[in-house]
Amino acid sequence: MLKVRDLTKRYGETTAVDGLSFEVAPGRVTGFLGPNGAGKSTTMRLMLGLDRPTSGTALVNGRPYADLPAPAREVGALLDASAGHPGRTARAHLLALARGTGVPAARVGAVLETVGLASAARRRIGGFSLGMRQRLGIAAALLGDPATVIFDEPVNGLDLDGVLWVRRLVRDLADEGRTVFVSSHLMGELQLVADHLVVVGGGRLVADAPMAELIAAWSRTHVVVRSPDAAELAVRLRAARPEGAEPVEVEPGAPGELRVRGLAPEAVGDLAHAAGARVHSLYREEASLEQAYLELTESTVRYAAGQGGSAGPDAAPKAAAPGSARRRWRRRR
Repeated sequence: MLKVRDLTKRYGETTAVDGLSFEVAPGRVTGFLGPNGAGKSTTMRLMLGLDRPTSGTALVNGRPYADLPAPAREVGALLDASAGHPGRTARAHLLALARGTGVPAARVGAVLETVGLASAARRRIGGFSLGMRQRLGIAAALLGDPATVIFDEPVNGLDLDGVLWVRRLVRDLADEGRTVFVSSHLMGELQLVADHLVVVGGGRLVADAPMAELIAAWSRTHVVVRSPDAAELAVRLRAARPEGAEPVEVEPGAPGELRVRGLAPEAVGDLAHAAGARVHSLYREEASLEQAYLELTESTVRYAAGQGGSAGPDAAPKAAAPGSARRRWRRRR
């Protein structure tokens, strides 16, 4: 378990992390998202004892990282794939880490096999491609067979086969009951593997929610219906209003297409049948994580291209979108 409580880190007048609180539970993949400058890297460094917080705590299994009796056996991390000395071989690099952390040397061969570098074990790191360095960094994170793993951009530099391998790896680690915390800018990848999301902006918590609930609450999921009788059907759909719900929104799309918000596909089909409208297709169009993320973090982007100013930690937050489901996940201070 990873726990962050009221975590704050200031560098002079700059506040990188501002009163951040969340938990990363075992048995699931938790994605960590935020714009550049949002405080993600600083937060991970604070978790791993590489920086000291100005205030608050970052705990691994209930303890600060520095107080863990055998930290390599409890938490493994990939923060910088270029950390290995270029003159060392992959095997020598991992052996040095094993000896320094009390991990059996036999683990070196095992993790090299796991990450697909067994055949390159005696090659010098300086000759490795970025993807090979990334695999070596993952091997180092797994060296102590830890129950908790923290990965920062784990697919950076990997080819498609490597990306698929990392996707399976993080999923398998979570399925084994480990705590898996993954920071990435690749929304499509996180949407495929993450169960839960922690989103930060300007050093503050923006959202902390299951993936599916966050996408549903913060995005424009809708029903698409195509009908030769679209005009008549639109009138019937706009007149419908489920008890206690918001008014139904109907917008025209392509010719003969309607985009409906506020009704389930089954309800749209029933209303079409009652109106005698022909239906040629009917389906729910789910929004992507990217769409939800952009809406969530719009007001916290610190380094925005083409803007005269920047939205830093003290920027006024964007007004919350209507609807209690959306407000539930916005937790700005």
